[in-house]
Amino acid sequence: MAKMTRKEFLNAPDEFVTTTSTVLKWIKENPLRLAIITVITVTLITSGFGFTYWKSKRENHAMLAYNTAYNNTQMSLQVMQDYADTKAGKLSKLRLASLSYGQKDYAMALNYADDFINGWGQEDLFYWQGILIIASSNIEQNTAENALPPLSDCIKNAPENIRDQALFYNAQALMKLDRRDEARESLVKISQNYQDLAKISLAMLEKHPGETTDAKQ
Repeated sequence: MAKMTRKEFLNAPDEFVTTTSTVLKWIKENPLRLAIITVITVTLITSGFGFTYWKSKRENHAMLAYNTAYNNTQMSLQVMQDYADTKAGKLSKLRLASLSYGQKDYAMALNYADDFINGWGQEDLFYWQGILIIASSNIEQNTAENALPPLSDCIKNAPENIRDQALFYNAQALMKLDRRDEARESLVKISQNYQDLAKISLAMLEKHPGETTDAKQ
């Protein structure tokens, strides 16, 4: 490739100057179009900032309402309905699932927990809590076979503390299905943190071979 001489380099057209001249010429010839483009750009930027501010403010109001509701079923239901698109609104479903379970309304607990899982979108602590409610609700409704798939996922992927609880519920489900050897295997896998609970269940499993232990903790 031939080298450009210094004279040729100095005489070469300046691309920046050329481009700038072209742009200035277009602006001069199209003032109305420029004004329209400017208005649209400013509107989009302003709208973006406005929506972000509105969304942030709404999230804050929703979380305040969520914290105020605490364990009040009616207030939590109101937060779920009024702020359905926010994190607080979604977490209200999980709270309602827990409250329903505590009130032994297992069908309602299952519905709320299932709705929460489908809308939460991330496998964090809240997600796994929802999975445990789904599993334990199925056990209480004598549909233990439906508890096994979510518990299996929980045992494989959840943090250790949640995993131990899943192993315990898994044992209860297996005992409901008279799969006692598998239930025993599940109990012996529980870590030291829940060993006392596991030992009690194992003892009852040996002492009363025809009975199951209570799934509640």
